[in-house]
Amino acid sequence: MTNHEQAIKKAKFADMKFQVGQRVQLILESAGAHKQYTSVIGWVENEFLMLRVPQEDGWIVHLREGMNVEVRLFSGLSIFTFKSRINTMLLNPRNYMLMSFPEEIFETPMRAHLRVRTSLPVEILNASITGHNLGDFHLHDISGGGTSVVGPHKLGEVDSSVKLRLRFDLQSTGKSEDAEMTGTIQNVELIHHANQSDSKPEYQHGIRFHEPDARVVLLVHELKERTD
Repeated sequence: MTNHEQAIKKAKFADMKFQVGQRVQLILESAGAHKQYTSVIGWVENEFLMLRVPQEDGWIVHLREGMNVEVRLFSGLSIFTFKSRINTMLLNPRNYMLMSFPEEIFETPMRAHLRVRTSLPVEILNASITGHNLGDFHLHDISGGGTSVVGPHKLGEVDSSVKLRLRFDLQSTGKSEDAEMTGTIQNVELIHHANQSDSKPEYQHGIRFHEPDARVVLLVHELKERTD
């Protein structure tokens, strides 16, 4: 367990909020622990799961009946994992597979206020400062509860609201996300870049999000994993 995760605990099937169409990660039983992404088609509780056969470069991934896999999915502010077995491959006509219902499910809650450094570009959606380029502003760090935004213009006074747009890819789901976040400016600081005498000073804004976004919490979790 890493220091940005809380203790792993056992969970119930209902805790995962399993949904049709939900993206899940399959970790295949192989020397390289190969990962694939697929989606949920349906399930009968305590009997079986039905998932779409994953594809890679437009071709279905070669799986076999009897193969054991680990299923990993993100729901709420937790990552859930469980073991399953591919019982039946239904390749015609829809490329489905029937898998064993999980006997044990483990939940790893993630800390919403873990903070990591990043230079992710950010788009400012406030009407008063439209016209800037996407690259004008970037994040200095981010957590599930807030972020630090750096750019050439002041976004507003302390206690004023700001709306941000973040685009990022999540490895855990295999999806590209487009998240709009609103927050309150907590502080503003004029910063000068060290050893860059010809560069213009920039404004660094500490922003607290009004509501946490589960996708941003997962992004922070993944960024932290890459630096550990």
